[in-house]
Amino acid sequence: MTDQQTRNNHYVPQWYQRGFLAPGQSRLFYLNLDPDRKTLPDGRQVPRKSLHEWGTTNCFVEYDLYTTHFGPIVNDDVEKYLFGVIDDKGAKAVRAFAGGTHADVHESFQDFFEYLAAQKLRTPKGLDWIRSCYGAMGQVDLMVELQALRLMHCTMWVEAVREIVSAQDSDVKFILTDHPVTVYNAALDRTSEQCVYPQDPLVAALGSQTLFALDANTCLILTHLEYAKEQDQPDLTRLRTNARHMGVGMARTDNCIRDRRLSRNEVIAINHLLKSRAKRFIAAADKAWLYPEREFNGSWAQIAKVLRPKAGLWRFGGEIYVGYKDGTFGYWDEHGRTSKIHEFLTRNFPRKNIGANDFCGCGSAYAFKDCCQRLPIAERPPWGVLGLRERNLMFCDAVQGILGLSDGASWEGVRRNLSDEHVKRIHRAFASLWPEDSDLASLLPRPNPKVLRSVYMGFSDPRTIDETVLGWLPFVDEIVLVNPFLLGTRMKPEFSPIESPAGHKMQTLKNVMLLLKLEPFIRAGLVHLVPEPGEVSAPLGHRVREILTRRTREWKPPEGRDLHRFLKLAEEENCRAIWMLPEASQRRFIAKHMPEVDAGMADRLIAYFKRQAQADPYTLLQPLAVGKDAAQNHIFKGLSLEAALYVASLTGSIIHVDTEAAWAQLLKDAQPAGAPSQCMWEPVRRALGEISFPVELNRQRVAQRIASEDRPPIRTLLRRLAKSVSAPGGGAAPSEMAKHIRQARGKVEQAVTRSGDSSVLPARLELHVPPAGFARHEVQRLLVMFAGITRPRSVPYALRLVFDEPEQSDGDIS
Repeated sequence: MTDQQTRNNHYVPQWYQRGFLAPGQSRLFYLNLDPDRKTLPDGRQVPRKSLHEWGTTNCFVEYDLYTTHFGPIVNDDVEKYLFGVIDDKGAKAVRAFAGGTHADVHESFQDFFEYLAAQKLRTPKGLDWIRSCYGAMGQVDLMVELQALRLMHCTMWVEAVREIVSAQDSDVKFILTDHPVTVYNAALDRTSEQCVYPQDPLVAALGSQTLFALDANTCLILTHLEYAKEQDQPDLTRLRTNARHMGVGMARTDNCIRDRRLSRNEVIAINHLLKSRAKRFIAAADKAWLYPEREFNGSWAQIAKVLRPKAGLWRFGGEIYVGYKDGTFGYWDEHGRTSKIHEFLTRNFPRKNIGANDFCGCGSAYAFKDCCQRLPIAERPPWGVLGLRERNLMFCDAVQGILGLSDGASWEGVRRNLSDEHVKRIHRAFASLWPEDSDLASLLPRPNPKVLRSVYMGFSDPRTIDETVLGWLPFVDEIVLVNPFLLGTRMKPEFSPIESPAGHKMQTLKNVMLLLKLEPFIRAGLVHLVPEPGEVSAPLGHRVREILTRRTREWKPPEGRDLHRFLKLAEEENCRAIWMLPEASQRRFIAKHMPEVDAGMADRLIAYFKRQAQADPYTLLQPLAVGKDAAQNHIFKGLSLEAALYVASLTGSIIHVDTEAAWAQLLKDAQPAGAPSQCMWEPVRRALGEISFPVELNRQRVAQRIASEDRPPIRTLLRRLAKSVSAPGGGAAPSEMAKHIRQARGKVEQAVTRSGDSSVLPARLELHVPPAGFARHEVQRLLVMFAGITRPRSVPYALRLVFDEPEQSDGDIS
């Protein structure tokens, strides 16, 4: 293959173009919708010729569209090794779908949808769409993202109603455009924001239909099942049921509706749609077909009448059961869900027509006017299913019921009686609230300029939660952190708390304590516990792990006091394990590790172990078995950098950390290499650094301060800072904001001066404001693929909590 051939990239393959030629024809009529202009000698500008009659070699081609350059080296691997293979298989698959032979369709089924997905993104419009999702990016990055995103729509297309309509009876045939995979939604005309170039309606939207002309006589129309069955839907822009990218689906390859032959006017309506969504070029075997607008007199919404399947829907829907040789089976419902747990998470009576001051229908703790009223319906959290806060509260109630706490059991009783069955039931309850078809992104709280929300990128541990989360609530509006419970249904049996609960008793006790501490704040809407996104969605988790592995391959955590803090927590776990040993095992431990200790001292040590175990709320008051089978799993669970950026971007949050290691990752890997903190915000950074923040460790006092609106003005200033960073030029000047922060210093620090109050821990804030916010291309890719975010998002700034902790006594064993 010559250099010229591989650098002239046909984004609509020549073999595909030939399907739109009439018999005996070798050229297409090729129309430029936006022809260049030439300047005449007298200075006038006139458009160049817009209509040509060209062969397929000259149509839908662009020089170096996929070529990458590494210095003087020109690389055409994307054209040759990616699209070369896709086009070879795609040509056969498109012919199979056009022909309709079941055996051929079955053999090429996966290849067809992979070709369709690639064709949607490989065009100039598709590539411009990728750029619009990510912001500025070079050619190499663009090609990387093209390959990463190219399969994102396949699952929903495979699950759709497939209809192939024919233009055989019409004298007008289907036209060919420079963006052949066309998405239509009757509720979104060409002037809507969602359709402004290079945007298309979301494929995942309920009323979106995907069109692809297989050749001049046949056109594939993909329609979401629930829209095909109930076409009078009130909101066509909301997501279809179980909308997802990159998930696993199941469908019958022989199901396809092929009975409909279109009239002349119906073909013209489809051509009008195809032309309307093209970027610049269209082509046809007859030049008259290139101007469908001359004959189409209907409205945009009326095109839906042509596209909707009229009959044959009995072929689609229902449930699929697949049996396997080992006796297990797989299940899929008509929307691709793999269980029926969703039935228990659906609201029986979704709230409608609520007043501005009523509680919001999404399940938050806020009034409708302060929550969803400001959002378009399509952007609201779903009202038909239980929301994040409601699921967390259900879990709190379930845990307290399982452990008897709701019936008056004491915490000491829980520590004595926690059983393997309790651990199983608790984790089954958690898994039932987060089935595999959960759309976590849709349930997260939406960005709100009136709310300062922070994602805690640290460990969810009851021993540190007061200082790292609850104590900071007076200074922010809401905090998001990871739920420490594991989704045992997604784990290998030997590690699962459901299948192997004995090794999770100590960790479950700590997690329950964390839940009890957070429950009042969850109820008030101040704290959001989110499951780890990669646990809820296996495809998302797989990609996060790939990114994380590459990023941390050469990374070493910095040493410092922060590391010592968490090593100390691990040491505490070792102590608890010793305290819970049977007495005989304790004596053997003493004899082995402290051979100089006499019998009397050993007795006093064992008595000390018992006192420590009794006083420590995180120690089980029951002897643990000895040996490998009784080993306890100690899990420090927190959000990775990728997961924290993902959640913060979706919730419109800042990020706060409490360790040097997490801070170093943010500064090194979540902003351009070597980027300093934005210099214009340096006065604000210095002003914040001068304040000694009083972190209240007494949860009751924190709740009282919030309830009585006794919060320092610094919260409002931090909120204004986030708004100003996100919208440069639209907020307060940095010098003015720094002045206000210094003026607020006295009110902030007054609690530190309370003499003799050990419940207040002084801390400082370190601020970092990258010029373009905290972001990573890989995380934006996850947002596009798994949350449908089609605009670049970044985290405006991050805060590091720096503590001056007092040294702790080791206790008295006398």
